[in-house]
Amino acid sequence: MLRGGSEVPRLPVRTTANTRRDRHMIGQSPDEFERGLGEVAWFANLGQPSPWDEGCVRFYAWDQWPGPENGPGEALALTGQDMYDRIFAASPVAADALQTLFDRIGMIVRDRARTAVPFDPEGDAWHGPTLCVWDAGYVAGLIGCVLASGWPVPHDLVELWNWFEAGHWPASFTHEPGDGRDIFEYESAFPRRLLVY
Repeated sequence: MLRGGSEVPRLPVRTTANTRRDRHMIGQSPDEFERGLGEVAWFANLGQPSPWDEGCVRFYAWDQWPGPENGPGEALALTGQDMYDRIFAASPVAADALQTLFDRIGMIVRDRARTAVPFDPEGDAWHGPTLCVWDAGYVAGLIGCVLASGWPVPHDLVELWNWFEAGHWPASFTHEPGDGRDIFEYESAFPRRLLVY
């Protein structure tokens, strides 16, 4: 554990409770979590039904993904960055060790997950198959850092992880009736459902 006198960061809950209502992350060590990454069926169920479909919005083909430059997509990216910033700010003494762990877990996930989709090593955020692999590595890296700090895994990370672990891609938040163009600019827009492949 890398506790280093840090306190659990306060993380707002931005996702609606869907998968986490019946599937919680039990207390794992970072090593157990890292070993379990080899058991994940990375993206094996893209576009396939799931028991959680009623609590999200689904899409069923790469060309149905709205891309990264839309309010809900930007909101999910900003949520991920906010979690990263808060986790690392809460552990300044252990920041270097956490960054090493975050990078290692992300690399393990990318090496495994990239074989499941048409990943392009030269691709960017506008290429869905590449972005989904990067997203999986990012979420897994954050979970590893939280576990190494001895904290409970935040609700949003549990929600995202459950989709990845089930072979799907939680690609974005969703547009809901009454949304404006820039939903990520006001807190009243949360929590909200995910857009899932």
